[in-house]
Amino acid sequence: MRKALLPIAIVGALSLSGCASYGLGGIGGGSDGYGSDYGYGYNGRDDFERAAVNACGREASRYGRVSINSVNQESRDRVVVTGRMETRRGDRDRFGCTFDRSGRITDFRRL
Repeated sequence: MRKALLPIAIVGALSLSGCASYGLGGIGGGSDGYGSDYGYGYNGRDDFERAAVNACGREASRYGRVSINSVNQESRDRVVVTGRMETRRGDRDRFGCTFDRSGRITDFRRL
């Protein structure tokens, strides 16, 4: 395989693994795969809510250290995650993130 195609193959494989099952637990979600890196514990959440915490936590971590405050399943197909980010400048910002059943973040806002 050409070296130029290897990154494309890896990204494609990772994308497909996320579609098969919310496959987000082991990536950036802490040792238990569920938000421990973001200061949020298991609390009996289902796989959909776990995937939302991990995806939204990863997105927010682009701005700095993350702490998840709440996870609310608003409908069968949508979970809203809220939390705080400590930015690299030392500021503390709040964020809101909406995650849908397709496994995508549909809205991410700094509040």
